Amino acid sequence: IEFRAGYRFTIRSRPMAGPKETYEVELNPAKMSFVRSLKDQFSIANESKTLRIMLDYLISNPDVHDAVFTQRRCLRCE
Repeated sequence: IEFRAGYRFTIRSRPMAGPKETYEVELNPAKMSFVRSLKDQFSIANESKTLRIMLDYLISNPDVHDAVFTQRRCLRCE
């Protein structure tokens, strides 16, 4: 992960888990704080790995897709 101002970071590939590509992801401070708290709580190497774990879970568990993606969520909306 490459951190930049405004909590943007790049997920950089590593060859050990197969070919990867680099993507830039923008997160607000609350979401970045959440990712960091999970990283720290579970002693995960870095934020990039934390996000990959979450994505791997979603890929491996299609039965949770409806619960995760059909409800519209906005934590800052009124």
